[in-house]
Formats: sequence, C-alpha cells, structure tokens
Amino acid sequence: MKKWALLILAAAGIWAAAGPPPGAPTDQNPEAYKGLSAQDIGRLKKGEVIIIKKIGREESTSDAFIKAAMIVNQPIDKVYTLMAQDARQAEYVPYLDKVVQVQTYSDGDNIEEHLKILFIRLVFRVRWYHYPQKYLLQWNLAPEFKNDLKRLEGFWQFYYIDDNRTLCRYGTISETGFGIPKSVQDFLTRRDLPEALNNQKLWFESNGAWRKPGYKAQ
Repeated sequence: MKKWALLILAAAGIWAAAGPPPGAPTDQNPEAYKGLSAQDIGRLKKGEVIIIKKIGREESTSDAFIKAAMIVNQPIDKVYTLMAQDARQAEYVPYLDKVVQVQTYSDGDNIEEHLKILFIRLVFRVRWYHYPQKYLLQWNLAPEFKNDLKRLEGFWQFYYIDDNRTLCRYGTISETGFGIPKSVQDFLTRRDLPEALNNQKLWFESNGAWRKPGYKAQ
C-alpha cells in the first residue's frame, strides 16, 4: 500500500485487523467457551476471572480438575510469550517465594518451586511443555525429584479473540503428599486460585511489569 494511502487510513482511524496468527485457535473454536454459561461469558467479557470448577471441602482432589477462564487485553502472541517464561511465576503466584530454573529443553523447562503456606514449605519440580504452534502450555511433576506434592498437572490454552484480546483457558489438579495438613490442600485448591489468576491477569496486561505485594526479586 502506498504511503499516502496509509496516511489517509491513519487519519480516518481505519486499520485492517491482522487476524489470528498461523495455528492460533480462535474464540470460534467449540472448546473456547466450553463449560461456561451465558452468564459466565457475560461476566468474562466484563473482565472477571471465572472459576468453572470449584472444589468443595468434602471433595477428593484425585478426580477433580479445576478449570478457569479469563480474557486478557493483550495480543495472543504476547500472552503466550509471557506465560512461556514459567520461571517468573513467583512474581504473581501467592505463597510462591522462590523459583529455580533447573534445566531448559527444546520443548520447555524444568523448574523447582518453593511454596510456603501456613508455615509449611513445599518444594517440588515441574516439567513444563511448550507448544507454541498450538498456543498451548502443559505441565506435570518431574518424576525424578522427591516432590512434596503427590500430584500436579495443568495447562494453559490461549484463543485469539481479536488483535488486542486473548481468551485464556486454565486447568489444574494437585494433591499434597502424606503428612501435609488438609488446610494446605485447601489453600492449593480453593483459596489460592482466584487471587493467583487475578494477579496473573494484572501481570499479563502490564507486559510482565506488575508484581504481587511483598514480592522480592530473587
């Protein structure tokens, strides 16, 4: 397009949308809003973080996968790039006070996390898998390490809405090991998640500049 034509479009405030990057799933995908009611979607579009599955105190976590959704005011490539920096989680995750990058692979990372809840410290290693062509990240416990968690799995799946907004779908499941108080499991599965996701939304929308209260650089 000629320079003069670009100037005319700029003056008129008319720009063609770039559209979804190659391979990026969009919010027209059947999985994008799966499990969400019309009311949930309305709240989501107003900027709320929606917890789709809440675990009650009486439920076993062995078969309960918590899922959540939020819309972030950032392009999908920016959101994926930030989330792929998994060793930065201590900047926004409550009670996570230390993260160590153990190893980097061609398809992800191995990171060690130090979590302190109710005067109890949990140390565990997580193997992250990066799938940039699908805008997907997944993780599970690194089996070679003596983890203080019995089980941990999860995912982030990102969906293109438009050039400036991304739908983020999240899922996780965790179980503490033998001898860990039920109150700690309660924090991991019920109390911690809403704050963690709201923090993460702030972190995404600040291009990774926002920090949780009390954060100390490692």
